[in-house]
Amino acid sequence: MRLSRAERRLRKLASQHGTFDRKSSVRRAPHLTVSGHKVSWNRVRGVSTYVFVRKVPNQPAQYSVTRHTYATPPVVPNATVRYSVRTNVNRSSWAPEVSITYGPVTAKPPPSTTIPVPDPEPKPTPRAPAVNRTEAPVMSASGTKLSWNKVADVTTYVLSATAPGQTTQYTEVSGTSVTPAAVPGQTVQYSVRTAEDGSAWSLPVPIPWPAPQPTPAPPPPNSGPLPFQVGIVGGSAPAYELSYVSSEGAKTVRLEFQIGTSASSMESVMGSYAAKGIRVLPLAGFSGRVPTTAEAQNLGTWAKEFGPGGTYWAGKSEPPNTAVTDIEFGNETSYSYQFSDNSSSAQTSRATQYAQQFKTAVDSIRAANANVGLLAQGDFGNDGAAWMDNMFKAVPNFGSYVAGWTIHPYGPGWQSRMDALVSESAKNGAPNIPMWITEWGLATDNGRCLNDNYGFNKCMTYSDAASTLTSTVNSMASRYGSKLARFYIFQAHDRQASGSSSDREDYFGGLQSNGGTKGDYTTAVKSLLAK
Repeated sequence: MRLSRAERRLRKLASQHGTFDRKSSVRRAPHLTVSGHKVSWNRVRGVSTYVFVRKVPNQPAQYSVTRHTYATPPVVPNATVRYSVRTNVNRSSWAPEVSITYGPVTAKPPPSTTIPVPDPEPKPTPRAPAVNRTEAPVMSASGTKLSWNKVADVTTYVLSATAPGQTTQYTEVSGTSVTPAAVPGQTVQYSVRTAEDGSAWSLPVPIPWPAPQPTPAPPPPNSGPLPFQVGIVGGSAPAYELSYVSSEGAKTVRLEFQIGTSASSMESVMGSYAAKGIRVLPLAGFSGRVPTTAEAQNLGTWAKEFGPGGTYWAGKSEPPNTAVTDIEFGNETSYSYQFSDNSSSAQTSRATQYAQQFKTAVDSIRAANANVGLLAQGDFGNDGAAWMDNMFKAVPNFGSYVAGWTIHPYGPGWQSRMDALVSESAKNGAPNIPMWITEWGLATDNGRCLNDNYGFNKCMTYSDAASTLTSTVNSMASRYGSKLARFYIFQAHDRQASGSSSDREDYFGGLQSNGGTKGDYTTAVKSLLAK
């Protein structure tokens, strides 16, 4: 895929500083233009809704969520009104403001003095007054349920939720009631309006959410070896990550390389980790697309050079257990966030192409080094069981090529997702293929509330996170045993300094961003990595 000059510059900068985030593009500010009384902006790839702000002098800023890339706001006579827009994504950037200066309202003509002549014909029945779809609803709360009256014939509304110290969140709602997600220990102010440009917000209604319940004590830690190995996920700058990964005592690390990367350019990274006794699980990355045949075949060169007995290890003294035994084929390819077209036909096409290129890659790997396996995307993501079904339709004996199923079952609902993977693969006739959890983790900044935590407490302390991590791993070991081959903790370190962000993605680390300890959580991570 050809990248723009700006995107190439961004990726180069990210590779130098280890801060590249493949999802950051949806946070870029759109470009605003004005034509007459109309404000327009460009569509941001991967984004379907935008937050539009209207700033009238001496009035509070008015926010709205829209699916359009334009707006024609109401006229404010004799005033200069400022406008801006951003994507409806947390922490996205606002576009530079534009303004429209409105003139005075044109005076109406004086009333006519002509005496009306009676119409000999019957007058038509007067039309009903125009429906006002932009008036403010009246909202109320009953416990944790919010309700409001229906405005005209509107069926879709926008709900805003503002918690102390956090960015206002906007949600599109169908109908006239909703029970919002709990925000333990916070009083959240809610307001609602119709999903019409320029509509008015209702008066705010508060819901005081009760404080979070104490995390139950975890089961006794597993004192013996686990039936699966625990590793850790490194960031996008492998050389920078090595000191963090090594200090945590990891014996295996998941590192991403673009699928077309040459084996020779990977040698320094593979050698530096092997020298520390760490085996690399290479993730062959191809975000937002399916790889080409040539790229799939390139994985054979990785296996030939870095697999057990590979050419890279000849004459070197690195521990033999650091050779690559498996390669991961893509990251979350079944997830909708990577693609602009998520129709049923597009998802079917992706699953089909993925399976076909997976087979191509396996054929190349087996010809180069039969001791290296390839891991397939087993996580259904947004496609449900159709993802697995369509892979087997494309390659009927697909299971015979798969060394392991990858899955990222974040949150407390991990069991249902993993059980579904086991049952769906068996339904399609796959052999007993082990699961690889190549990402699972918890966001914690020691009790400071973050914007989300995949269903867990958003205000977890380090101690709470340590207990949850330990109990989850032990529960998985008890339920799946040898059916689970690896568990990779996401990730080696925080992306931001403590207290500098409310984004959950910044605080999944086993260590702080500066390498400092996260107390009990760091202790729990190191304990699991040592097993």
